[in-house]
Amino acid sequence: MLDRPHTEFVQAQMLPWRRIPPGAARPDAEYKYLSRDAGTGACTCLIRYPAGWSRLADESLDAAEEFYVLEGELEINGVRFGADHYGQVPRGLLRRSMSTLRGAVVLTFFDARPELGRPVPQAGLPAIGQRDVLHMPWDMRLNDQKLAHLGISRKDLRTDPVTGERTFLSMMLPHSEPPGSQGPRESHPVVEECFVIAGSLVGPHGEMHAGAYFWRPPGIPHGPFGTRWGCVALIRFVGGRHVNVWTADEAPFDFHQPYAPVLPPEMSHLRDVPWHPARSY
Repeated sequence: MLDRPHTEFVQAQMLPWRRIPPGAARPDAEYKYLSRDAGTGACTCLIRYPAGWSRLADESLDAAEEFYVLEGELEINGVRFGADHYGQVPRGLLRRSMSTLRGAVVLTFFDARPELGRPVPQAGLPAIGQRDVLHMPWDMRLNDQKLAHLGISRKDLRTDPVTGERTFLSMMLPHSEPPGSQGPRESHPVVEECFVIAGSLVGPHGEMHAGAYFWRPPGIPHGPFGTRWGCVALIRFVGGRHVNVWTADEAPFDFHQPYAPVLPPEMSHLRDVPWHPARSY
């Protein structure tokens, strides 16, 4: 699931919705691939379920699923996930029902190709995980002084006790700028994956608005970052435990940094088509 091309960054609004065909796991819903491992089929995508969509037959997937509901609501085996709910469904879990009354848009992560699989013994499988993220408190104890200007707070959604992989929400305060408009760059020994849920964040590749996505392979220096009006993003560290490794030199920061993405071939046509959000006035 780690062999995906460096994508930094694409606005999901620029990608087309595609309908899931009959016979697949989520027929008649729509999806946008944000990144995908060509070998294993592991992928990150947005899935849009229309109002009244349902699956009532018993089925299971050959992939573990992690998701965050951006809009609407979704029900799985009687467990309801409203907007700003986070969920985990273990590989092979028998789904007896899955539906949405009002429709939903869901940020979804699969650790393998999301295909229908054969039933597996259910004894010993973890239960469906659920977190009401809206009502979780922010953890304001981030202690990395090189990121102090961002005023970062977090809501931890998942930490694997064995691998150290993490999923969390990260909030950065408005009017955050590196001191002196410059700062060191950081890198990590693992993949960093990010989807901006609200606000915007400026870095070396331009300004990421809500809907921006990146998949950054290990060891790539990045930053510094700043934000005028704050940012909330869902971040995953994949493939091991997250560590910040800082450069000795400093790089400049500019709130007017132009869009200069790193994109895989299938998205390269978007490089020269910058996306701008609707104006507020």
